Amino acid sequence: MKTFFSAWNQPGNRWLAVLMSVLSGILLTAGFPKLELYPLAWIALIPLFSALQGRNAKQAFILGFICGLAHYVTALYWIRYVIYHYGGIPLPLAIMVLLLLCAYLALYTGCFAVIANRWEQSPLLWVWALPAVWVALEWVRAHALTGFPWASLGYTQTPFEPLVQVADITGVYGISWLIILGNTVLMGWLNQNGLRMNILSSLTVAALFAGMLFYGFSRSEAIKALEAGAAPLRAAVVQGNIDQAQKWEPSYQQETLERYRRLSLEAARQNPRPDLIVWPETSAPFFYGIQEDLSRQLDDIVREVGIPVLFGSPGVKVVDGERRLVNRAYLADETGRPIGYYDKQHLVPFGEYVPYQKVLFFVHKLVQAAGNFAAGDNPAPIEWGDQRLGVLICYEAIFPELAREQLDRGASILVNITNDAWFGMTSAPYQHMEIARWRAVEFRAPLIRSANTGVSAVFDSTGKALGTIPLNEEGYLVAAVQPLYIVTFYAKWGDVFAWICVLTSVGGLLYSTQGLKRRVYSTRKA
Repeated sequence: MKTFFSAWNQPGNRWLAVLMSVLSGILLTAGFPKLELYPLAWIALIPLFSALQGRNAKQAFILGFICGLAHYVTALYWIRYVIYHYGGIPLPLAIMVLLLLCAYLALYTGCFAVIANRWEQSPLLWVWALPAVWVALEWVRAHALTGFPWASLGYTQTPFEPLVQVADITGVYGISWLIILGNTVLMGWLNQNGLRMNILSSLTVAALFAGMLFYGFSRSEAIKALEAGAAPLRAAVVQGNIDQAQKWEPSYQQETLERYRRLSLEAARQNPRPDLIVWPETSAPFFYGIQEDLSRQLDDIVREVGIPVLFGSPGVKVVDGERRLVNRAYLADETGRPIGYYDKQHLVPFGEYVPYQKVLFFVHKLVQAAGNFAAGDNPAPIEWGDQRLGVLICYEAIFPELAREQLDRGASILVNITNDAWFGMTSAPYQHMEIARWRAVEFRAPLIRSANTGVSAVFDSTGKALGTIPLNEEGYLVAAVQPLYIVTFYAKWGDVFAWICVLTSVGGLLYSTQGLKRRVYSTRKA
């Protein structure tokens, strides 16, 4: 086996190393929707690890960067679709924007590869500390600049419901850590690190995996038992399937309202009758409360339905004496009277606003149709009778800290309203839905998700789908959810597991640096 891998280090095989790095990137992507070949994540980095053997730091960074670029381009290709079809940007420039973003994200994979290369001669660090490095880099990526936690590796295991239940302790980072550990242990066998170490490492990983599965099964059963004794709330999700190209056309506004009216009345006729109806983000494509005729029509629809409706509409607020747009969710009671609202806090960079405008003064929004929005500043949930609705608008669902803040302020149910029509028939709507699903598991709170073109769904507190509406279909679904009011470890302590990984990574780097200095000193002395 060592003879086989030593062939990779020959100059003539450098292109083979590049191809293997690309292969790792593709295998990483294969675990995400639409493919969802999630078992491949457990071996995805083996080609990259093999390609890194015997390289110097510069070569390692380049190979890691190539791996990351291959991964993010294939996972996030839909960004090109959004800015080309709706941003009015020429295709070559749209591709360039995609590549620039993916190149930034690939820097993290490049750094990971450098550390993997540096610890090559320290098997214990390589096997056991390298997973912490991956998690630390994921955590930094989730918070650096405006933060982009999309495509965290743990999300590949979403279909493996028993395993992901540990997210109420570690968040997605615990699963990312275990996947990388599986990769490093397997690579340890290929590297022939030593029979005893490989056996102990394998047994430890098997025990951790079995322990997480046991926790997942037992925790799911406990949650289901609690749900059986909790008062149900019946929620109806409406998916209007409004074409993004027509959504804001004045001539189509009546058709939009009529479609939501018809679907809501059909949902309201279900037995038992729903307690709440949820429409998607900007389902009211006008300024509710400002455009009087259309606002009155919407109020009439809610009164006709006779059930409280949560819907999205752009709003206006004054910021520093200037009127600014906000992306808003309103809750109207059964009489059509608005009783609460929530303004989106975490806006989409370059889509809803331009970040760091003093520095990037020359940059215009990529999606001009989205508007120039101001961020909301009140994270409080919307109060409704005995319930408090923690609203997450679109992109906010990928940030667990936003959901955590809503739950901390008393939210009993999470509601994600979104307009994924921007993504077309790409894999993005499926990726977005699967990420949002984790918020239900992390906080043991049911999640109601209404998307304009899909995928709409309702998830219970174990992350199990109680119903879905397929992509690009109009319709509705009614499901009963049970708020549990559980404070999970993750809700109380947040990303403490990720912080442990950060500290482990720093400690490992300090230890390896001191070891390198000692080796250099010993060599010079000799």
